[in-house]
Amino acid sequence: AAVAADSKLCSDIGKEMLLQGGSAVDGAIAALLCTSVVNPQSMGIGGGSILAIRNKTGNVTVYNFRETVPKNSTLSLFVYNVDLNFAGSQWIGVPGELRGYEAVHKLYGKLPWAKLFEPTIKLARKGIPMPPYLSQRMVIKRDIIQLKPTALSEVLCNKNNVSLGKEEILKFPKLAETMETIAKQGADAFYNGMIGQDLIQDIKNAGGTLSMEDLRSFKVQVENAWTVPLGNIRMHIPPPPSGGPLLAFILGIMKDYPFTAGSPNVNEKIQMYHHYIEAVKFANGQKKNIRDPIFSDRKVTIKNMTCQSFSNRIRKMISPNSTHENTYYNNVEPPFDNFGTTHVSVMDQNGLVVSATSTINQLFGGAVYSPRTGIILNNELADFCFHNATNNFCSTAHDFCLSPVGERPPSSMAPTILESKSGGVLAIGGSGGSMITTAMALVNLNLIFFDSNIE
Repeated sequence: AAVAADSKLCSDIGKEMLLQGGSAVDGAIAALLCTSVVNPQSMGIGGGSILAIRNKTGNVTVYNFRETVPKNSTLSLFVYNVDLNFAGSQWIGVPGELRGYEAVHKLYGKLPWAKLFEPTIKLARKGIPMPPYLSQRMVIKRDIIQLKPTALSEVLCNKNNVSLGKEEILKFPKLAETMETIAKQGADAFYNGMIGQDLIQDIKNAGGTLSMEDLRSFKVQVENAWTVPLGNIRMHIPPPPSGGPLLAFILGIMKDYPFTAGSPNVNEKIQMYHHYIEAVKFANGQKKNIRDPIFSDRKVTIKNMTCQSFSNRIRKMISPNSTHENTYYNNVEPPFDNFGTTHVSVMDQNGLVVSATSTINQLFGGAVYSPRTGIILNNELADFCFHNATNNFCSTAHDFCLSPVGERPPSSMAPTILESKSGGVLAIGGSGGSMITTAMALVNLNLIFFDSNIE
């Protein structure tokens, strides 16, 4: 049994759930709740997640509870954002985090629902020393948190409106109260009850249009994972609009290059990295095709990304010793959203495996904090801009592509489960915005083809 979160504190909390007889899902939920306090800039109950779960018989199911387009969003909100920070209530998608926790806990949970919240409630109320990583990230968003005081300053700044330093204590008293209510009453307290009503009121006060109807109508999407063969490995990836197809596309290009297992020499490494970078450029050129298949006419194009014939065709376009202009890769623009999101991997003693990636999108989401609930809201709708516009932004109203109510935005998130023919299982994922898919591809490349270990 093992738990890997992006902080030791949250890994330990997840592991404690396993030691108390909990399942991998119990451990994952507890670790994610903890992360909402330790790394509130990355995820929280105001966001959404994708979970890949492998059961005892080896079946892998994907639970997508990423945020969705609210009913009253208007196309005019998605015209070019002048200051490029995508802050504000207009970017909030319908949060799915708690509804998703509820769904997987009902299926796989062993411990009582309330038990999973107890450690994080204590942390939020008592406080923790300011995490160094959070402190670093606050510098990036200082203009929003400190120089342009928002409700976020209530928890992230001291009484002098200065960002908390490393010697100071970070507390979330309102979030602790909210989690206590949800622990007692379940997710319905958020989606149908007073927590939701308070949240909606704060969003309206911030100029947003999210409604109780949006919360009540949220549904978790459940699908079979897509399975891709990679030599002796079977890779189970989440379907679109996740980054799973892009991950498969990169590795599909790379897998037929001649690699030396173990320790390749310098020239082999240089050649491998060149091929990898070129494959990533082509993958970035395909991002515009990633859409929610429920609302998209690009299903065949997306599915082709996992087909070996398509990867073979692209591989032939990669020169061994040269690069090309952006148009060659289908107009690749370098992504800039390289922060945010978190990942948790859990395996329990009974063979249940969870690979969970969670986010509020960019750092601190849209910088909208709900004073009544202590929840930091996502800015997930900005992801439609990153993937649809030719220059990574919504330069025209058309770039929003008339995304309908209920659509989930495209994502680089790709919680993955790998299985070897010898019986080994690995749960893997990443954080870092648009860097998630490419970083995961590089790690998997080293694991699968160079026989490296995770360390």
